[in-house]
Amino acid sequence: MMPTNNKKYVQVLVDINKLGTKTFSYLIPNNLRNEIKIGQAVSIPFGRRKQSLKAYVVGFNDYLEEGIKAKEIDEIIESEPLFSLEYLNLLSWVSTYYFCDIQSVLNIALPQKFFEKNVKKYRKPKIKSKLDEIEKTDSTTSLSPAQKKVYDEIKKVNAPTSLLYGITGSGKTEIYFKLIEDTIKQGKNVLFLAPEIALVSQLTIRTIKRFSKDKVAIWHSSISEAKKYETWQKLRNNEIKILFGARSAVFAPIQNLGLIIIDEEHDQSYKQTMPNPRYNAKDVAKKLVELYGAKLVLGSATPSIESYYEAINSNSLFVLKERYNNAHLPKVVVIDMKEERAQKNYTPFSKTLIKNVDETIENGHQVIFLINRRGFATYTQCMECGEILYCKKCAIPLIYHSQDDSYKCHYCNFELHNPKCPKCASTAFEHFGLGVQKVETMAKSVFSKYKIARLDSDSLTKKNEHIEILEDFQKGNIDILIGTQMIAKGLDNKNVTLVGVINADLSFNLPDYRSSERGFSLLTQVAGRSGRGENEGKVIFQTYNCENVFLKNAQEQNFEDFYENEIELRQMLDYPPFSKMIRIILSSKNELRAQKSASEIEFALCDYLKKLSLDEEILLLGPSPCVINKIKEEYRFNILIKNKLGFNGHKTILRFLKSIKLPDDIKMVVDIDPSDIL
Repeated sequence: MMPTNNKKYVQVLVDINKLGTKTFSYLIPNNLRNEIKIGQAVSIPFGRRKQSLKAYVVGFNDYLEEGIKAKEIDEIIESEPLFSLEYLNLLSWVSTYYFCDIQSVLNIALPQKFFEKNVKKYRKPKIKSKLDEIEKTDSTTSLSPAQKKVYDEIKKVNAPTSLLYGITGSGKTEIYFKLIEDTIKQGKNVLFLAPEIALVSQLTIRTIKRFSKDKVAIWHSSISEAKKYETWQKLRNNEIKILFGARSAVFAPIQNLGLIIIDEEHDQSYKQTMPNPRYNAKDVAKKLVELYGAKLVLGSATPSIESYYEAINSNSLFVLKERYNNAHLPKVVVIDMKEERAQKNYTPFSKTLIKNVDETIENGHQVIFLINRRGFATYTQCMECGEILYCKKCAIPLIYHSQDDSYKCHYCNFELHNPKCPKCASTAFEHFGLGVQKVETMAKSVFSKYKIARLDSDSLTKKNEHIEILEDFQKGNIDILIGTQMIAKGLDNKNVTLVGVINADLSFNLPDYRSSERGFSLLTQVAGRSGRGENEGKVIFQTYNCENVFLKNAQEQNFEDFYENEIELRQMLDYPPFSKMIRIILSSKNELRAQKSASEIEFALCDYLKKLSLDEEILLLGPSPCVINKIKEEYRFNILIKNKLGFNGHKTILRFLKSIKLPDDIKMVVDIDPSDIL
């Protein structure tokens, strides 16, 4: 039971048309003073016309700013609090740590249906989910000796966070299921996060088959607000035992939380890059564990450098080194595409890959092609004058999409149809580079006798389409599945015996300190989709740089060697885990003004740190133009901060940033623990 209140004013959260979600203070009537609680829904008069709106109690105080006259709340709509003090503490921590206002946090945490006045007249979701058709079929699977050993060790460890590092196909999911089963038997509930919506759906289907649909729900950005609201109410009533979701599910109000599992924990999809709050679901989950006394299990075949380092140093690393049922890791072959071009093969498919595709499908097995780039082509060039077709608002080339014959910017959604060259007005364009749509088109020509499908964010045009494509692939109705990184994680189709990576160099070529980690993880993960059944698998990496040391690590599926090489570089350069990063981006439509503001802030911060004698523990890089130096017509400059003092350093930097007053034409973005520096 939550404590009653003896304060004069109540702070309420309300969603206002055209203004968004805001907090306001209202006077508490005497007759409600002993009844009002945090988390209750109340009715408030708003504006000059005293329009009656629904709001939520989020705090109390005794004083208002001078000149403000508070109105009284009208009534308590729902006496039972809809969220707890612990839940508000979590949201408050997110607001403070990620340097944003509480309203921004609440905007992503609460379904907007919460602010509808007539909640009792609320309609249930009209569209039935495909997940509702799944029935419980599986019985409990016994763990192998290796799995049982790791499971027992995780149960015994005192550390709140454990890392399960298991090679692809080693059976991490079965250990997750055993931990889930134990948690439910203890009367507690489970939050299970996965990085991609497609993977969330797959895991949810497997879990329903094991535990029944009555205990399982799903939560991510693509489900409707109505469905989200319905799930929220079930969570509140403790009707759901296992909640699956992508990163935003970390804000769902699960009762009696006992266990959080984060699968593919290395994936950068757990970090929200925009809008505010720019949170990382892994770090929010660690705060949840602290608040609720739950346990967190991270799992991956390619753990993040930070997680692996932390697990080693806290004795909470648990390792599965063999595939389940002693299956072999797939053989990985590297093909030099420079030699293919020398032999006048200008298709994206090497002769070796073509031969292996034919053999694989003729033997009744299936194939995956990975090309980690959306769209048809990477840039479009005028054949009359050589001009590249750029986004008018951003400093990047437009990407051609053959599906709707359009040219799109993947940063601001600017779109062109039937363009003319901005320099000479010609329409003689050629498309260069490889995107997933072009690979699909060429594959349908080269492999015309096979059934081919594509799975990427641009190909999903209707609800649940990703589930349908994956079901068709699982049933054998698709011979070749082509996709971006979406298909590299979690696919467990035992009939896949060949994976082809069309351009293995792509992820290694970005000017970012995490590019090697991302490239290694992607290649290792997609290689792990092959040979997960009784038949041995094969993987073909096509590359223009056979000497890349990280490519060789991925070929050998050797995470330990990769880690040793990478951690040495990180320590030498003071990158995470040897510091915590903060990225400050200053932007303006006037390039000189943005540069000037960035320089002034860097100079003032340097001076501030020197006065505190912290300039050797908090290091600054920049200001310098961002790699993508213009987005949405605004020029961008960034300052990188390497904080080696932990949370104390973090608070010092944020204290300085709060003191900054910017001109109206300058925008500042503060990205805590950025996933990239592009």
